[in-house]
Amino acid sequence: MSGASFALRKRLASGEPLIFPWVGTPGAQLAGQIARLGFPAVALDLQHSTIDMGEAAAMVAAINAVNVPAIMRVRWNDPGIVNSALDMGAACVIAPMTNSVEQVKALVKAAKYPPVGQRSWGGYTMLQSAGVSAGEYLKQANHETLVLAMIETQEALDNVEKIAAVPGLDGLFVGPSDLSIALSNGAKIDRLGQGTLEAMKKVVAAAKKNNLIAAAFAGTADGVKAYTEIGFTFLAGPTDTELLRMGTASFQTSLKG
Repeated sequence: MSGASFALRKRLASGEPLIFPWVGTPGAQLAGQIARLGFPAVALDLQHSTIDMGEAAAMVAAINAVNVPAIMRVRWNDPGIVNSALDMGAACVIAPMTNSVEQVKALVKAAKYPPVGQRSWGGYTMLQSAGVSAGEYLKQANHETLVLAMIETQEALDNVEKIAAVPGLDGLFVGPSDLSIALSNGAKIDRLGQGTLEAMKKVVAAAKKNNLIAAAFAGTADGVKAYTEIGFTFLAGPTDTELLRMGTASFQTSLKG
């Protein structure tokens, strides 16, 4: 029986949208509590937070401890960072700065073992998270651990069909805030604007054509609804701070009631 880091692809296989929280606050205790809220996965955002790799390792362990897969948006498309994220037991790595075919090939090379890539062997925490032997991990890892390239710039959008065709890539992850900034030439953030949605449809089409996961940061219930309507199935929902805000608002409403 496989552990948390080998459970994500199976949970995606149903085709139903998989919605997960987005955590940017450091702390294994917080991550563990969020993993107990009933979501099918939990994402850690290292790009736009103060979570460092040491804290991330403890947070991934706390998430995996309750058999919930951990997703990690790494700080940069760097081979060492991508490799470390998988070694600490992340089920899925989302990488920024994947604007070209060459950058995505480098990402896959870091995330997958031969013959697909050149991921280095080591970091036995990954075996504990997967719940398998070393031999079984090596046999299954290229299929079970997921690597997603971010589409958040005009360059990435222009190259999306070629990016989606890179062998070994598992999915495309849209950052709609940055994408809308790029599309408006720096004028605005408009995650639900018509121009943003039309661009995101192009990403979904490229993903479906290549049997990839179509993923995005939604942030809100309205975002989840809008993005699922155009074909996304892997969606970051509320942030940790938004969960706190909603919980506080619910509590205050109950007091008034």
